[in-house]
Amino acid sequence: MQGLIYMNPEKDRHSFSFLDLPLTVGSVPLDVADPAGFISYLTEQPGIHRLVLLDSCNGLILFQHLMELPHYNSLGYVVCNPTTKQWRAVPEPDCSSHVPMNYTYLAFDPTVSSHFHLVRFKKNREYMEPMSTHAYSSKTGIWTYSQTVKEEEEWQNQVYLSISNRCAFVNGFLHLLVWGSNKMQILIVDVQGRPRRMIRLPDAAAGNCEGCYCVYFGQSQGHMHCITKQLFDFNEEKYELSIWALQDYDAQEWVLKDTVSSLQLFGGNCPTSVALELYSEVASMHLDRNVVFFFSHCERRFIAYDMDSKEVSVFSSSKAIHRWKVGCYVPCFSLAPLK
Repeated sequence: MQGLIYMNPEKDRHSFSFLDLPLTVGSVPLDVADPAGFISYLTEQPGIHRLVLLDSCNGLILFQHLMELPHYNSLGYVVCNPTTKQWRAVPEPDCSSHVPMNYTYLAFDPTVSSHFHLVRFKKNREYMEPMSTHAYSSKTGIWTYSQTVKEEEEWQNQVYLSISNRCAFVNGFLHLLVWGSNKMQILIVDVQGRPRRMIRLPDAAAGNCEGCYCVYFGQSQGHMHCITKQLFDFNEEKYELSIWALQDYDAQEWVLKDTVSSLQLFGGNCPTSVALELYSEVASMHLDRNVVFFFSHCERRFIAYDMDSKEVSVFSSSKAIHRWKVGCYVPCFSLAPLK
Protein backbone atom coordinates (compact mmCIF):
# COMPACT_ATOMS: atom_id res chain seq x y z
CA MET A 1 0.00 0.00 0.00
CA GLN A 2 1.54 3.26 -1.16
CA GLY A 3 -0.77 5.87 0.33
CA LEU A 4 -4.17 7.53 0.43
CA ILE A 5 -5.95 9.45 -2.32
CA TYR A 6 -8.55 12.01 -1.32
CA MET A 7 -10.79 14.51 -3.06
CA ASN A 8 -10.77 18.26 -2.42
CA PRO A 9 -14.15 19.92 -3.04
CA GLU A 10 -13.91 22.98 -5.26
CA LYS A 11 -16.48 25.22 -6.88
CA ASP A 12 -16.21 24.08 -10.50
CA ARG A 13 -14.14 20.92 -10.50
CA HIS A 14 -12.80 18.77 -7.69
CA SER A 15 -9.06 18.36 -7.31
CA PHE A 16 -7.27 15.33 -5.93
CA SER A 17 -4.36 14.91 -3.54
CA PHE A 18 -2.14 12.01 -2.56
CA LEU A 19 -0.58 11.19 0.81
CA ASP A 20 2.48 8.96 0.71
CA LEU A 21 2.50 6.79 3.83
CA PRO A 22 5.73 7.12 5.81
CA LEU A 23 5.34 3.60 7.20
CA THR A 24 5.23 1.95 3.80
CA VAL A 25 8.16 -0.37 3.11
CA GLY A 26 9.28 -1.01 -0.46
CA SER A 27 6.99 1.65 -1.89
CA VAL A 28 7.13 2.80 -5.49
CA PRO A 29 8.97 6.13 -6.04
CA LEU A 30 6.54 8.93 -6.73
CA ASP A 31 8.31 9.85 -9.95
CA VAL A 32 7.20 6.44 -11.19
CA ALA A 33 3.65 6.59 -9.89
CA ASP A 34 2.14 9.94 -8.92
CA PRO A 35 -1.60 9.16 -8.73
CA ALA A 36 -2.73 12.71 -7.96
CA GLY A 37 -0.70 14.11 -10.84
CA PHE A 38 -2.13 11.63 -13.31
CA ILE A 39 -5.69 12.24 -12.11
CA SER A 40 -5.18 15.98 -12.59
CA TYR A 41 -3.94 15.22 -16.09
CA LEU A 42 -6.99 13.03 -16.66
CA THR A 43 -9.43 15.79 -15.69
CA GLU A 44 -7.97 17.97 -18.46
CA GLN A 45 -8.56 15.45 -21.24
CA PRO A 46 -11.10 16.21 -24.01
CA GLY A 47 -14.52 14.86 -23.16
CA ILE A 48 -13.81 14.66 -19.43
CA HIS A 49 -15.95 17.01 -17.36
CA ARG A 50 -16.23 16.55 -13.57
CA LEU A 51 -14.88 13.50 -11.75
CA VAL A 52 -16.02 12.34 -8.31
CA LEU A 53 -14.02 9.74 -6.42
CA LEU A 54 -16.16 6.66 -5.74
CA ASP A 55 -13.95 3.67 -5.01
CA SER A 56 -10.50 2.10 -5.30
CA CYS A 57 -9.50 -1.53 -5.60
CA ASN A 58 -6.05 -3.12 -5.94
CA GLY A 59 -4.52 -0.28 -7.92
CA LEU A 60 -7.50 0.85 -10.00
CA ILE A 61 -9.57 3.92 -9.13
CA LEU A 62 -13.25 4.47 -9.94
CA PHE A 63 -14.77 7.89 -10.59
CA GLN A 64 -18.26 9.00 -11.45
CA HIS A 65 -18.24 11.22 -14.53
CA LEU A 66 -20.65 14.16 -14.22
CA MET A 67 -21.68 17.00 -16.50
CA GLU A 68 -20.42 20.50 -15.83
CA LEU A 69 -22.29 22.62 -13.28
CA PRO A 70 -25.08 23.59 -12.88
CA HIS A 71 -26.08 20.15 -14.23
CA TYR A 72 -25.67 17.01 -12.17
CA ASN A 73 -26.45 14.39 -14.81
CA SER A 74 -24.15 11.40 -14.87
CA LEU A 75 -22.16 10.67 -18.01
CA GLY A 76 -21.09 7.29 -16.69
CA TYR A 77 -17.84 6.31 -15.03
CA VAL A 78 -14.08 6.49 -15.49
CA VAL A 79 -11.73 3.73 -14.32
CA CYS A 80 -8.02 4.49 -14.29
CA ASN A 81 -4.68 2.99 -13.32
CA PRO A 82 -2.37 5.84 -12.21
CA THR A 83 0.66 3.54 -12.29
CA THR A 84 0.39 2.61 -15.98
CA LYS A 85 -1.42 5.86 -16.83
CA GLN A 86 -4.28 3.97 -18.51
CA TRP A 87 -7.96 4.82 -18.24
CA ARG A 88 -11.32 3.82 -19.65
CA ALA A 89 -14.67 5.61 -19.85
CA VAL A 90 -17.64 3.40 -18.97
CA PRO A 91 -21.14 4.50 -20.06
CA GLU A 92 -24.22 4.49 -17.88
CA PRO A 93 -26.19 1.23 -17.98
CA ASP A 94 -29.11 1.23 -20.38
CA CYS A 95 -31.81 2.01 -17.82
CA SER A 96 -33.65 5.01 -16.43
CA SER A 97 -31.26 7.56 -14.95
CA HIS A 98 -33.69 9.53 -12.78
CA VAL A 99 -33.31 7.21 -9.79
CA PRO A 100 -31.51 9.22 -7.10
CA MET A 101 -29.83 6.46 -5.08
CA ASN A 102 -27.11 4.67 -7.02
CA TYR A 103 -24.12 2.98 -5.42
CA THR A 104 -21.40 1.71 -7.74
CA TYR A 105 -18.40 -0.37 -6.69
CA LEU A 106 -15.21 -1.60 -8.32
CA ALA A 107 -13.96 -5.20 -8.28
CA PHE A 108 -10.46 -5.98 -9.53
CA ASP A 109 -7.90 -8.66 -8.68
CA PRO A 110 -4.83 -8.64 -10.96
CA THR A 111 -3.72 -12.03 -9.60
CA VAL A 112 -6.87 -13.60 -11.06
CA SER A 113 -7.62 -11.56 -14.18
CA SER A 114 -6.60 -8.36 -15.93
CA HIS A 115 -10.28 -7.46 -16.31
CA PHE A 116 -12.29 -5.39 -13.85
CA HIS A 117 -15.97 -5.34 -12.92
CA LEU A 118 -18.39 -2.64 -11.79
CA VAL A 119 -21.49 -3.48 -9.77
CA ARG A 120 -24.17 -0.82 -9.44
CA PHE A 121 -26.97 -1.03 -6.89
CA LYS A 122 -30.00 1.09 -7.70
CA LYS A 123 -32.40 1.98 -4.90
CA ASN A 124 -35.80 3.21 -5.99
CA ARG A 125 -37.47 6.28 -4.54
CA GLU A 126 -39.83 4.28 -2.37
CA TYR A 127 -38.04 2.77 0.63
CA MET A 128 -40.19 -0.36 0.45
CA GLU A 129 -39.12 -1.12 -3.10
CA PRO A 130 -36.40 -3.74 -3.62
CA MET A 131 -32.94 -2.92 -4.87
CA SER A 132 -31.82 -3.86 -8.37
CA THR A 133 -28.31 -4.36 -9.66
CA HIS A 134 -26.41 -3.96 -12.91
CA ALA A 135 -22.95 -5.40 -13.52
CA TYR A 136 -20.30 -4.31 -16.01
CA SER A 137 -17.36 -6.38 -17.24
CA SER A 138 -14.38 -4.84 -19.02
CA LYS A 139 -14.05 -8.13 -20.90
CA THR A 140 -17.44 -7.84 -22.62
CA GLY A 141 -17.76 -4.06 -22.41
CA ILE A 142 -21.48 -4.28 -21.60
CA TRP A 143 -23.79 -3.92 -18.61
CA THR A 144 -26.01 -6.83 -17.58
CA TYR A 145 -29.07 -6.72 -15.36
CA SER A 146 -29.28 -8.90 -12.26
CA GLN A 147 -32.37 -9.85 -10.32
CA THR A 148 -33.42 -7.60 -7.48
CA VAL A 149 -32.70 -8.75 -3.99
CA LYS A 150 -36.42 -9.29 -3.39
CA GLU A 151 -36.65 -11.73 -6.28
CA GLU A 152 -34.12 -14.01 -4.61
CA GLU A 153 -36.24 -16.34 -2.48
CA GLU A 154 -33.37 -16.96 -0.09
CA TRP A 155 -33.32 -13.27 0.86
CA GLN A 156 -37.04 -12.74 1.53
CA ASN A 157 -36.27 -11.49 5.03
CA GLN A 158 -33.69 -9.03 3.72
CA VAL A 159 -35.72 -7.05 1.21
CA TYR A 160 -35.63 -3.69 2.96
CA LEU A 161 -31.99 -2.84 2.63
CA SER A 162 -30.52 0.51 3.50
CA ILE A 163 -27.16 0.13 1.82
CA SER A 164 -24.20 2.24 2.92
CA ASN A 165 -21.69 3.75 0.55
CA ARG A 166 -18.88 1.59 1.89
CA CYS A 167 -17.79 -1.65 0.26
CA ALA A 168 -14.88 -4.10 0.51
CA PHE A 169 -13.65 -6.51 -2.16
CA VAL A 170 -12.33 -9.66 -0.47
CA ASN A 171 -11.66 -13.12 -1.90
CA GLY A 172 -13.37 -12.33 -5.18
CA PHE A 173 -16.61 -11.01 -3.65
CA LEU A 174 -18.02 -7.60 -2.78
CA HIS A 175 -18.96 -7.10 0.86
CA LEU A 176 -21.64 -4.51 1.63
CA LEU A 177 -22.90 -3.21 4.95
CA VAL A 178 -26.70 -3.42 4.88
CA TRP A 179 -29.68 -3.11 7.19
CA GLY A 180 -32.24 -5.90 7.22
CA SER A 181 -34.36 -7.84 9.72
CA ASN A 182 -33.79 -5.05 12.26
CA LYS A 183 -30.02 -5.50 12.38
CA MET A 184 -26.85 -4.63 10.53
CA GLN A 185 -25.27 -7.39 8.47
CA ILE A 186 -22.75 -7.87 5.67
CA LEU A 187 -24.23 -8.87 2.32
CA ILE A 188 -21.82 -10.74 0.05
CA VAL A 189 -22.41 -10.51 -3.70
CA ASP A 190 -20.43 -11.77 -6.68
CA VAL A 191 -19.11 -9.60 -9.51
CA GLN A 192 -22.36 -10.19 -11.42
CA GLY A 193 -24.26 -8.53 -8.57
CA ARG A 194 -25.91 -11.74 -7.37
CA PRO A 195 -26.29 -12.13 -3.58
CA ARG A 196 -24.46 -15.13 -2.16
CA ARG A 197 -24.78 -15.03 1.61
CA MET A 198 -25.13 -12.91 4.72
CA ILE A 199 -22.53 -12.61 7.44
CA ARG A 200 -23.46 -11.33 10.85
CA LEU A 201 -21.48 -8.56 12.46
CA PRO A 202 -20.11 -8.74 16.00
CA ASP A 203 -22.97 -8.32 18.47
CA ALA A 204 -21.61 -4.90 19.33
CA ALA A 205 -21.96 -3.78 15.70
CA ALA A 206 -25.23 -5.47 14.81
CA GLY A 207 -27.38 -3.26 17.02
CA ASN A 208 -27.54 -5.78 19.86
CA CYS A 209 -25.55 -3.58 22.21
CA GLU A 210 -27.03 -0.30 23.40
CA GLY A 211 -25.10 2.77 22.35
CA CYS A 212 -22.78 0.80 20.08
CA TYR A 213 -22.65 0.66 16.29
CA CYS A 214 -20.36 0.11 13.32
CA VAL A 215 -18.36 3.14 12.13
CA TYR A 216 -16.14 1.37 9.59
CA PHE A 217 -15.63 -1.93 7.84
CA GLY A 218 -13.12 -2.92 5.19
CA GLN A 219 -10.34 -5.27 4.14
CA SER A 220 -6.93 -5.54 5.76
CA GLN A 221 -4.37 -8.34 5.43
CA GLY A 222 -6.85 -10.49 3.55
CA HIS A 223 -9.52 -10.37 6.26
CA MET A 224 -12.69 -8.39 6.75
CA HIS A 225 -12.39 -5.89 9.60
CA CYS A 226 -15.09 -4.02 11.49
CA ILE A 227 -14.62 -1.06 13.83
CA THR A 228 -17.33 -0.36 16.37
CA LYS A 229 -17.87 2.66 18.59
CA GLN A 230 -19.39 2.58 22.07
CA LEU A 231 -20.03 5.43 24.49
CA PHE A 232 -18.55 4.67 27.91
CA ASP A 233 -18.79 8.04 29.67
CA PHE A 234 -21.96 9.92 28.80
CA ASN A 235 -21.24 12.90 31.06
CA GLU A 236 -17.81 13.55 29.55
CA GLU A 237 -18.90 12.24 26.15
CA LYS A 238 -16.03 9.78 25.80
CA TYR A 239 -16.14 6.70 23.64
CA GLU A 240 -14.19 3.57 22.83
CA LEU A 241 -13.45 2.00 19.46
CA SER A 242 -13.17 -1.78 19.09
CA ILE A 243 -11.39 -3.32 16.11
CA TRP A 244 -12.63 -6.75 15.00
CA ALA A 245 -11.35 -9.21 12.38
CA LEU A 246 -13.38 -11.96 10.71
CA GLN A 247 -11.12 -14.99 11.11
CA ASP A 248 -13.51 -17.76 10.00
CA TYR A 249 -16.05 -17.13 7.24
CA ASP A 250 -17.92 -20.42 7.64
CA ALA A 251 -18.25 -20.12 11.41
CA GLN A 252 -18.66 -16.33 11.14
CA GLU A 253 -16.15 -15.94 13.95
CA TRP A 254 -15.10 -12.39 14.79
CA VAL A 255 -11.98 -11.85 16.88
CA LEU A 256 -11.41 -8.67 18.88
CA LYS A 257 -7.97 -7.38 17.88
CA ASP A 258 -7.77 -4.16 19.85
CA THR A 259 -9.61 -1.35 21.61
CA VAL A 260 -8.67 2.31 21.73
CA SER A 261 -10.33 5.26 23.44
CA SER A 262 -11.04 8.71 22.08
CA LEU A 263 -8.69 10.09 24.72
CA GLN A 264 -5.82 7.96 23.38
CA LEU A 265 -6.49 9.09 19.81
CA PHE A 266 -7.25 12.77 20.24
CA GLY A 267 -6.16 13.64 23.78
CA GLY A 268 -7.83 16.70 25.23
CA ASN A 269 -8.93 17.75 21.75
CA CYS A 270 -11.08 14.68 21.18
CA PRO A 271 -14.48 15.38 19.65
CA THR A 272 -17.66 14.55 21.49
CA SER A 273 -19.18 11.13 20.99
CA VAL A 274 -22.28 12.54 19.38
CA ALA A 275 -20.20 14.53 16.92
CA LEU A 276 -17.72 11.78 16.01
CA GLU A 277 -18.93 11.63 12.43
CA LEU A 278 -18.76 15.43 12.13
CA TYR A 279 -15.30 15.99 13.59
CA SER A 280 -13.46 12.73 13.05
CA GLU A 281 -13.78 9.59 10.96
CA VAL A 282 -12.01 6.36 10.23
CA ALA A 283 -10.44 7.13 6.87
CA SER A 284 -9.08 3.66 6.13
CA MET A 285 -7.11 0.69 7.39
CA HIS A 286 -3.65 -0.20 6.14
CA LEU A 287 -3.97 -3.10 3.71
CA ASP A 288 -0.86 -4.89 5.02
CA ARG A 289 -0.41 -3.77 8.62
CA ASN A 290 -2.29 -3.38 11.89
CA VAL A 291 -2.69 0.36 11.39
CA VAL A 292 -5.88 2.45 11.32
CA PHE A 293 -6.00 5.90 9.72
CA PHE A 294 -8.25 8.63 11.10
CA PHE A 295 -8.98 12.10 9.82
CA SER A 296 -9.70 14.79 12.39
CA HIS A 297 -11.98 17.35 10.74
CA CYS A 298 -11.69 19.83 13.58
CA GLU A 299 -7.87 19.76 13.51
CA ARG A 300 -7.54 19.12 9.75
CA ARG A 301 -5.04 16.33 10.05
CA PHE A 302 -4.55 12.62 9.41
CA ILE A 303 -3.74 10.39 12.36
CA ALA A 304 -2.28 6.87 12.27
CA TYR A 305 -2.92 4.42 15.11
CA ASP A 306 -0.63 1.38 15.29
CA MET A 307 -2.37 -1.51 17.04
CA ASP A 308 0.91 -3.33 17.72
CA SER A 309 2.89 -0.50 19.30
CA LYS A 310 -0.20 1.44 20.52
CA GLU A 311 1.39 4.58 19.09
CA VAL A 312 -0.64 7.49 17.74
CA SER A 313 1.08 9.73 15.22
CA VAL A 314 0.14 12.66 13.01
CA PHE A 315 1.48 12.02 9.52
CA SER A 316 -0.16 14.78 7.50
CA SER A 317 -2.29 17.90 7.72
CA SER A 318 -4.67 19.12 5.07
CA LYS A 319 -6.83 22.21 4.82
CA ALA A 320 -9.41 20.59 2.59
CA ILE A 321 -10.80 17.11 2.30
CA HIS A 322 -14.14 15.77 1.14
CA ARG A 323 -15.75 13.58 3.78
CA TRP A 324 -16.00 9.89 2.89
CA LYS A 325 -13.93 10.38 -0.25
CA VAL A 326 -10.70 8.65 0.71
CA GLY A 327 -9.26 5.74 -1.25
CA CYS A 328 -6.30 3.39 -0.77
CA TYR A 329 -3.65 3.42 -3.48
CA VAL A 330 -1.66 0.30 -4.33
CA PRO A 331 0.64 0.56 -7.36
CA CYS A 332 -0.43 -1.95 -10.00
CA PHE A 333 1.73 -2.65 -13.04
CA SER A 334 -0.78 -5.04 -14.59
CA LEU A 335 -1.86 -3.90 -18.04
CA ALA A 336 -5.58 -3.96 -17.38
CA PRO A 337 -7.83 -3.54 -20.44
CA LEU A 338 -8.06 0.22 -20.14
CA LYS A 339 -8.08 2.78 -22.90
